[in-house]
Amino acid sequence: MGQSQSLSTQVEIQASPDAVRSVFMDFPRYKQWTNWSITPIDSSKTSADLKPNDRLKVDIGGGVAFQPLVVENTPDTFQWLGALPVLFSGKHEFYFSPSNEHPGETTVVQLENFTGLLAFLMGPGWSMRQSTLEKWDAFFADLKKEVEKS
Repeated sequence: MGQSQSLSTQVEIQASPDAVRSVFMDFPRYKQWTNWSITPIDSSKTSADLKPNDRLKVDIGGGVAFQPLVVENTPDTFQWLGALPVLFSGKHEFYFSPSNEHPGETTVVQLENFTGLLAFLMGPGWSMRQSTLEKWDAFFADLKKEVEKS
């Protein structure tokens, strides 16, 4: 039946959740500040138009590209589901919330739950887990820098 593995990371950004999410959701500008890209497959849609079951083209660098389905797109959450049925699937989630540690700032959480026969590859000790977390941390560093520069 397979296994499940979870990864998560978070960052504190010196801006409001709305300001952080605005930069995060401005997909066309990604090429100006990060090596990630997120593009709606339906080119007539903006990030604000995305609804559950809309398909994305996502590239997180290092040859890792896929076409997941949007699960949720709300003011505090953005989620997608990517899958190779039975073998591997991952529900990727971003949460934007007011910081409990630093008033006026935002805590952004990125997490993914992997399931399927190959989910063990995201387990402790596997290089795929480490390289994924490194890509996420690099994206968060880029996002933080972009949001805080203004």
